[in-house]
Amino acid sequence: MKTKHSTALTGLDSQNVTDADQTRAFTFVELLVVIAVLALMVCIIATARAASRPNFQGALCLNNLKQLMAAFTMYTHDSVEIFPPNPDTISSVPAANWVGGSSTGWMPAGSSGSSDAGNPNFLTDPRYDVFANYIRTNISVFHCPFDPRVAPYTGSDTNLFGTHIPVVRSISMNGGVGTKGGNAGNASVDGPWLNGSHNHIANQPYATFGRWSDFKVARPSDIWVLGDDDPWTINDAALSVIAAMPDTVDYPNVFNDNSTTFSFGDGHVETHKWKSNLFIHSIVPGRTTAQPGSQYQDWFWWASHATHSVITGTVP
Repeated sequence: MKTKHSTALTGLDSQNVTDADQTRAFTFVELLVVIAVLALMVCIIATARAASRPNFQGALCLNNLKQLMAAFTMYTHDSVEIFPPNPDTISSVPAANWVGGSSTGWMPAGSSGSSDAGNPNFLTDPRYDVFANYIRTNISVFHCPFDPRVAPYTGSDTNLFGTHIPVVRSISMNGGVGTKGGNAGNASVDGPWLNGSHNHIANQPYATFGRWSDFKVARPSDIWVLGDDDPWTINDAALSVIAAMPDTVDYPNVFNDNSTTFSFGDGHVETHKWKSNLFIHSIVPGRTTAQPGSQYQDWFWWASHATHSVITGTVP
């Protein structure tokens, strides 16, 4: 009797367990729904993380421009508020320019260019780089990570002879900022391209800035001082802007998703997103006229943050 009772209970328990399992089990359709929901959640989380993940190269651009602007500010404090020379010309003469040498060429890959572009001595030697004593050996701050160019090494380190390195400089100074240097001494630059004819005279009518006290018609926070120069058109250490008309003769680097990083006179740094294709090209471009609409808006931001007319307080 015990055995039969035990067997009967076992059978009953087995039947109850089976019924319960059948009641609690997921159907195939329900499993598919659960999997789909989980997959959707994974996609949402991944997208959110990707959107919030720092752009490492973009952050490096910001850091480079911030450090160079800090060096600019320290230089001016040690020079009785006088800005460094920025004469809109390629120079290998000591102290003639804020940074010496040419960064011309080497774009696209395999092209030729200036041998100066592969010579880090222009950045480490205080005779050719007025910021050398402030940045020490950290010359990487002169290079934009979005500049794809490489050049033969032409410096003094014999261990690097015969090698190729990233071009040493990608950053240039606003052509309306700085002093003339040389025989002209501490006079503010003329910003020759501001009138579109390469013969503009300082403050006639567009403001140029050779010392901190020159910020009258515009605030330091309104004017960019240093920016990432276009790999296709970079040459000397000045990044020239035309303010008299919606034309461009020099171009910013837009390899960061059609954005460019600038440092401003008050020390802040920002990456500006362009609205149009005005600065995008795949060859060395000629002079370009911005068309009405988003191109004009991009030119206006570019020019109005480089200078203001001392008459109208804006551009053109």
